[in-house]
Amino acid sequence: MKISALIIARNEEKKIENTLKSLNFVDEIIVILDRTTDKTESICKKYTKKIFKGSWESEGERRNFGIKNCNFTWVLEIDADEIISQSLSVEISNSIKSKSFDYYYIRMMNYIGKKAIKFGWMACMAPDGKFCLFKRKNKHWMNGRVHPSYNILGRKGKQLDNYIIHNMSNNISDLLKRFNRNTSFNADDLIDQNYNLDKLFSIRKLLSRFLKCYVTRKGFLSGKEGLIISLLSAIYPFISAMKAKYDQS
Repeated sequence: MKISALIIARNEEKKIENTLKSLNFVDEIIVILDRTTDKTESICKKYTKKIFKGSWESEGERRNFGIKNCNFTWVLEIDADEIISQSLSVEISNSIKSKSFDYYYIRMMNYIGKKAIKFGWMACMAPDGKFCLFKRKNKHWMNGRVHPSYNILGRKGKQLDNYIIHNMSNNISDLLKRFNRNTSFNADDLIDQNYNLDKLFSIRKLLSRFLKCYVTRKGFLSGKEGLIISLLSAIYPFISAMKAKYDQS
């Protein structure tokens, strides 16, 4: 069974080559470049000719465009800062041989610098896993600028044993830049949806989100980084709402 790897990228010249090198087991690599101005395209040309360029405000639209341009039954959808280990590549190749399932969940190991952060994540900052291995016709993304939802159909296979290596942030400053970018995108989505911002100013919700990350998801086991991640996850809706309110005033 053949598989397409799909990468969505924008100005990822510092990270994308390691991702491309890790995909030597797939049958084709599809790269979608969104408003890229650095050397990402020239790096990608060393590994694939299937490069599509454009401009998309919606992450969902961008990802759906990429899926439509994949040529094989199975798709592995990863980002330009993610790496597939040798053991995971073998597991993926074996999983898609099964005719019983249509998609699989793969866990992620998120890194800040060289430190693996194993606990405390919420999807607003970084997922701890995702349904990124699927049959091409079974997944469709909804509209949204950052972390949109999606529909995935068919029969779910067992969770894979190995992790995707996610080199998410080089350091805490990089993490804060990611937080600022994502809350800005989320604020734009809230404005487009005419969302009731008052719901997001709840102190109770802020506290419950912090406890979910720090206690329920064991963020305290990730040390100082776990505390920062829990705090950022807690205030994420609040800051998004503040930005949306300010942008409308």
